Amino acid sequence: MAHLVLNIFVLSLTVALFINVTAVSVELKTNVTDRLQELHEIQEDLKIKSKQFETMMESEVGKLKEKVEFLETKIQEQDNLLKNCQVATSDAIGSLRNVEENNLKKTVLDPKTCLEARTADPSLESGMYFIDPDGQGRGDDPIYVYCNMTTGSTSILHDSEDSIAVSHCFEPGCYTREIKYNATLRQMTMLSELSNVCHQSIQVDCYDAAFEFNGVPYAWWNDRNGDPRYFWSGVNNNSSDRYHTCQCGLDGSCKEKSLSCNCDSDLAIELSDVGILLEKDLLPVTKLNFGRTIAPTSINRHTLGRFECNGKVVLNGMPTSCQDLWRIGYILSGIYSIKGSSNKVETVYCDFTKLPGDEELQTWIGYADVKSEPVQFTVARKTSFSTLNTAISFDQETLNTGNALNTSTGVFAAPRNGTYFFAFSSFSESQYSTFSVDLHLNDATIANCVTSYALFYCNVPITLKLSRGDRVQVSLQQGSTNNAIFTGWLLAEDIFQ
Repeated sequence: MAHLVLNIFVLSLTVALFINVTAVSVELKTNVTDRLQELHEIQEDLKIKSKQFETMMESEVGKLKEKVEFLETKIQEQDNLLKNCQVATSDAIGSLRNVEENNLKKTVLDPKTCLEARTADPSLESGMYFIDPDGQGRGDDPIYVYCNMTTGSTSILHDSEDSIAVSHCFEPGCYTREIKYNATLRQMTMLSELSNVCHQSIQVDCYDAAFEFNGVPYAWWNDRNGDPRYFWSGVNNNSSDRYHTCQCGLDGSCKEKSLSCNCDSDLAIELSDVGILLEKDLLPVTKLNFGRTIAPTSINRHTLGRFECNGKVVLNGMPTSCQDLWRIGYILSGIYSIKGSSNKVETVYCDFTKLPGDEELQTWIGYADVKSEPVQFTVARKTSFSTLNTAISFDQETLNTGNALNTSTGVFAAPRNGTYFFAFSSFSESQYSTFSVDLHLNDATIANCVTSYALFYCNVPITLKLSRGDRVQVSLQQGSTNNAIFTGWLLAEDIFQ
């Protein structure tokens, strides 16, 4: 029974415990379900927010990508621009360098003469160079010449340097060959003006083709002015424009001694005349003319050398013109002093935009009062002087610039060549006696003054041309004086004597 009761108790207790456990389990299940529901809701909410965030981030990333692409494009543009700038800068620097090099070359290689180029740069080698005899920036374009840098000579090339046969014809000058130079006539003329010497060689090989026959000229050359010339070597020593000679005529070595040129001979042999034309004021040769070559056996071939100039014009003394100033390198227009035709200093205006031969190059202004030093004096005698035939001395000196007058001897000695003015004035000490003075130049009387009774005043003005060392003095001839004034000054100095 007790055992039964115990079993019932246990059973009851078990049932109660089961009920409690079941209740707890139900409650717990309910709580878990609610919690799970909450968690699910949170999870769904997070999914939504995550999706929204993802969408937003995708949008932002898209924007960032666009910005990156934009920046990359800009960077590429900047790189391209920088490269272009670098290329442009490099090209510009290269161009500037080329300009500088060209300017440098122009400074060195476009002088007026080859001698000037060699002087500027002694390392230059002989060859072809540009020079500009009439000056850079004016006149004609620079010319292309051959420079011999050993001698400094300038050679102008032309189209007739080879041996050229003359065609058969009879009349004087029926064959004509115009010489075409690698330079303008103006530039060649300016080159001649700048150079000390110019020359041009010529050779004519001939047979039965006389330059001159029976006094009739059949051959000649034309100078730079277009005038005909009949001499084939040297200079035109004869004043006649028909002066005819060759080098053999100058040397006395022609095949026929009575002739002036070998080609004038009628000997049945081929001959030659070789000469060098030296008159630079006529050169270059601009045309060659030949005739009397009609015979089938006639031979005439000419070979003309280059026009060549060398040296530099050297002035002996002071320039006498704007042309002289141009020759020695003056290029700035302005007022200059030159030695005039009357051996006086003259003032001229030089317009160096013009060239020698242009009338506007020089404009005469007037004479310049140039004195190497001033000479002027005024002295007086206030005490009695009565020594006859003696130069009057002076006891007062107001002015004696240059100290040319010796007051103790009364003698003036000219310190410079020039024109002087003198004036002597004096009163006779006694108005009742004759008063006389002479003015002497180197002991010779050149002026005098004599006063008679009641006319006791004497005045001697005079202008004299004096050389250095000439003496001028006033000598008392009659009477006496205690009041005398002697004055004089240099009017114009002869600078060039």
